Amino acid sequence: MNDVLIHEGKPRRSGRYPCGSGEHPYQSLKIGNRRYQNKDGTFTAEGEKRYAKEKYKNSLQKQKNQLSDEGVRDVDRWVKDDLEKAHRVVKTGSDTVRELQRMERKTSPKPKKERMDLSKMTDQELRQKINRELIERQYNDLFGKTSEPKISKGRKYLRETLDIAGGVLAVGASSLSIALAIKELKG
Repeated sequence: MNDVLIHEGKPRRSGRYPCGSGEHPYQSLKIGNRRYQNKDGTFTAEGEKRYAKEKYKNSLQKQKNQLSDEGVRDVDRWVKDDLEKAHRVVKTGSDTVRELQRMERKTSPKPKKERMDLSKMTDQELRQKINRELIERQYNDLFGKTSEPKISKGRKYLRETLDIAGGVLAVGASSLSIALAIKELKG
């Protein structure tokens, strides 16, 4: 099998690796090819376009953060922006913890009832059993003690962790909300 293909002006054999001769995957790959900068440090045409975009974006950001008309930095705006960002982060964390707690409650084990074989019982026997069961259930509901289902150590640890994290994040979100409200009132 000696199929020769011409690719980018070079003869190549068809093989399992698209960039090489078919025997080695990286044979003709040009690693470290300079597309944006020449060896002497000057930019290529592509590099000029790329870095012109970056300069433009940086200049817009600098203009946004420049001195205001009065020559005073708009520190209050920066502080408010920082507080709002922190509030959003804490609120997102709090929402995540709340969602994890909901998922944990939803997936916790629940007791299962086993089906009984009632095909050999008469209707009268069934009614007697049901009446007896209802009376026992009413008695247990009124006077019985409830026991918690068995929970694994991992699930207990998860519940405790989520409770603590939820409390911490709720306090953080509240304090940041209060700080933002105070900032708004100050003007």
